[in-house]
Amino acid sequence: MKKYRNWMIFALILLSFSGYSTVDAALNKGSVPPAFNALKSGEKSPMTILYFFTHPSKPSVRGLEEIKTQYSLYKKAGIKVIAISKGSSKGLSQYLKKADLPFPVIEDQGKIFKDYDIQIILPTTVILGPGGRVTDTLQGGGPSSKQFMTTVAQRSMQLKQNALAKNLYAKVLEKDPENVAAQTGLGEVFLKEGKLDRAEDAFSKVVSLNTPEALLGKEGLAAIHLEKGETAQAIAVAEEIKKDDPENGLVHLIKANVLASRGDQNGALSEYNEAIEGKLSNDWQRAEAYNQAGRIHSERGEYDQAESMYQEAVNQNPFSSEILTNRGALYEKQGQPQKALAFYQEALTANPADEVAQLLTKRIVQHLDFKEDMARQKRVDELVNELADRFKKGDKQPETMMDRWSSRPMTIAFLGLKSIGGGLLREGMAEVLQQEIAQQMMSNSRVSVVEREILEKLLLELKLGSSDLADPETALKLGKILAARLIVTGKLVQIPNGIRLSLRVIDPETSAVKIAYADEMGPNKNLMALAESTGKSLNQRIQNSYPLRGKIALVEEGQQVIVNLGRKHGLQTGTVMKIIADGEAIIIDGKVIGHRKKKVGLLEIVSVEEGMSYGKLTEKNAPILKDQKVLENVGKGSKNF
Repeated sequence: MKKYRNWMIFALILLSFSGYSTVDAALNKGSVPPAFNALKSGEKSPMTILYFFTHPSKPSVRGLEEIKTQYSLYKKAGIKVIAISKGSSKGLSQYLKKADLPFPVIEDQGKIFKDYDIQIILPTTVILGPGGRVTDTLQGGGPSSKQFMTTVAQRSMQLKQNALAKNLYAKVLEKDPENVAAQTGLGEVFLKEGKLDRAEDAFSKVVSLNTPEALLGKEGLAAIHLEKGETAQAIAVAEEIKKDDPENGLVHLIKANVLASRGDQNGALSEYNEAIEGKLSNDWQRAEAYNQAGRIHSERGEYDQAESMYQEAVNQNPFSSEILTNRGALYEKQGQPQKALAFYQEALTANPADEVAQLLTKRIVQHLDFKEDMARQKRVDELVNELADRFKKGDKQPETMMDRWSSRPMTIAFLGLKSIGGGLLREGMAEVLQQEIAQQMMSNSRVSVVEREILEKLLLELKLGSSDLADPETALKLGKILAARLIVTGKLVQIPNGIRLSLRVIDPETSAVKIAYADEMGPNKNLMALAESTGKSLNQRIQNSYPLRGKIALVEEGQQVIVNLGRKHGLQTGTVMKIIADGEAIIIDGKVIGHRKKKVGLLEIVSVEEGMSYGKLTEKNAPILKDQKVLENVGKGSKNF
């Protein structure tokens, strides 16, 4: 993960300098025109190029030939191309047979042209993003033009297809070495690849032009400072830009991201709004401002404002899997799982490798499966009603232990991770990380975790939000009614090199923090790796802190012993347990405060049932009797009695 990855948005292409003509009539940016058969069929594409042309127009035919030469690059990047002709003719049919174009060509009698508002100027190119949203409508010029190639290159960068973007920018610069859009775009590609020296060289060339377009180069230099973690220098460059262009909103966007990373939501939101109201050079910057403002509104529970911001962010940049998952997660919060799933799937279309989108999709599919399981829903509803009633009355789960020594099943309740900061943090990230940590912990059978559906329904029934769970008393009260031996709370915080996870594992009976855990997700660690290392570490520390304790239920002939622990307690075959007995009394001021423990033998568990298990004696130092205590041997030479 790169440092401040989501801030690397400041050296992009100023569309008005690109030279192409865009239309803003019926096909507004972000609109979804009607699909036609060729567009509906086949796999979903992260980007679709619709080329409207007429035959035998020379510019139109030249565009078809240019697309043919570039098509292998588009196909490799997963970009779909469809050409649509105005009408049909014998000459067109003959041309198509001879041209042998590798992409479909549709002969339209007017409907598609009308739906896409293609009127006079041909060729016209419409670019669609995930979900079929319009991102660009380019009139004239066609695929052979510099304007077409810089636009497709820009959209390719948004899809993280840097190789295609670099190739197209290089083609433009071969024809026009001083093309600002291509020079700036190439600098951005180098920046994304971590080649900061080459990026700085590209941006500096633009700055040296001493024209209004030089501002784009300065924005690129500000992005390099952010990549290096030089926040003050980045702000200083942005302030210089504002002097030359007083309405420029870049400095506000940079300041907003800095404040968000520090957890200052009020200050960050104010700066994001200033950035939105100001002038930003490109749609990536506008999308970033809307997206981050939406996250703040969402965290505050201001869902209407968040929806408005996310909608605009998607309109500005439908190629961003981060923005698409944020909007989907908002729908999930509002109890609209099908709409959430649709946006998660769009995010995966934009970026199939997006780990957060993958995990959010998995999570929502599990939730939808649960909603279809009526018997399970009924069981959960009955349990939630019972738990909610206990919570309101202040009761805890009825005591089920047979004695104070024997271990209860190790049930853990995750009571939410709180996200602090912006940039790298996304909607739903904390929830999926929490779920994956829980899955990792349950994989070794030592612990069970309170089901997500039970906890979510209980919180909804009790009208408890994330701010309520931040209250220690509320969290402890919930842990007790859930019969959880441990509750887990924590937070995700953005740090300069990535994300820091901090967890506290608390005993709800004593309010004591039993385990404090922290780890980081930096450049060489993804979300699943963080979940795996966290789950394994917590399991080991819980096992060390809470060795299984039980009693001998029966001593049989042949050195076989039955103990009152089983599968539900996390006991496994092969576990070695000490058999201990109370020895000499320990007395202070005439009072017995305890007894020394002495080991009378060892047993190895050979068979496990749900509530009990069988062990064979491997060491015997004294008679083995019913009701003697047994204690898991958590390590060689362990003295943990």
